[in-house]
Amino acid sequence: MITDRQRQVLNIIVGEYIEGGLPVSSESVATRLPRVVSPATVRNDMSELEEAGYITRPYTSAGGVPSDGAYRSYVESLGVNLELDMDLQNEMRRKVHGVRRNVEGWPRMAAHMLAQLVRCIAVATPPRAIETRWKHIELVYLQEFLALLVMVLEETRLKQQLIPLKVPVTQDDLTRTSNRLNSYFRGLTRNQVSAHNVELTSFEGSVTQAALDILVDEERQELAEPYVDGLRHFVHHPDLVGSSHALGLAELLEDRSHLQSIFSDIPAEGVVHVAIGSENKADLLRPFSVVVTRYGIPEEATGVVGIVGPTRMEYASAISNVRYLSYLMSELVSEVHGTHQRPIIG
Repeated sequence: MITDRQRQVLNIIVGEYIEGGLPVSSESVATRLPRVVSPATVRNDMSELEEAGYITRPYTSAGGVPSDGAYRSYVESLGVNLELDMDLQNEMRRKVHGVRRNVEGWPRMAAHMLAQLVRCIAVATPPRAIETRWKHIELVYLQEFLALLVMVLEETRLKQQLIPLKVPVTQDDLTRTSNRLNSYFRGLTRNQVSAHNVELTSFEGSVTQAALDILVDEERQELAEPYVDGLRHFVHHPDLVGSSHALGLAELLEDRSHLQSIFSDIPAEGVVHVAIGSENKADLLRPFSVVVTRYGIPEEATGVVGIVGPTRMEYASAISNVRYLSYLMSELVSEVHGTHQRPIIG
């Protein structure tokens, strides 16, 4: 355990190091403490912090550099009441609502705006329904023995699948079939469609099974493909210029399965999750910090928004921007789903 003064010393070291990127001296810390303390006393405190693993120093009188544990302590000291300037909130709201009718454009907008605000890599996924529902299907004539099933899912996402035909049909036949199935199954989940007791022809049964296969495939994908922005800001960060970590990050972004690992530990409810350096499970992420949260409506439809940056990042800004953006995105999801449920608030 460290004392209250040592925690103050540690927070000052972390804050100054985040700002300047240079080891923080005892003299600098002493001038910023709320009570008058000599640099010698601060050096003693720094020695104990070093022994506890919170900072590193090449020698006793050198300045301190924070460890991952120091950043963790600093983040926890920030609390949960981090708020953005009202003008910035209004500007973010204006941009988000500018694309509210374009669901496919939501993650692009979110990642681009977040990358601009925090100067790090930003990641966002479109909202995905917890239980995918049959919204609408169309059958399109291709050849005498081949049709195309076009299925509309939640958030206007489209899926397509070829349907082989045992007997020749016309487009009118296909249209009648799709209209009939839509009248039976519109708005139902996969389980509800399977349990729905309705008499179907052999062809209608084949189309229904193809649609169910699409719904199953959708539900197996825990998160939609993430959209990434901000690499240009990230590679020019002083901590990464000439570093091998930048190459590791490029590998991370090429293999999106690594990005999925970022989202694996996010709480279901709206909590901003911060993973610092060695706390990350993926080896390629351990030189970095991740700030991420879910947005949307619990048990209805959710997506993810967050950032990846150097461990020396402005955590207060990152957390507050991610949290407020997730709140705005949750409002969009609530609007699209026409629900009055309480959206996730990070």
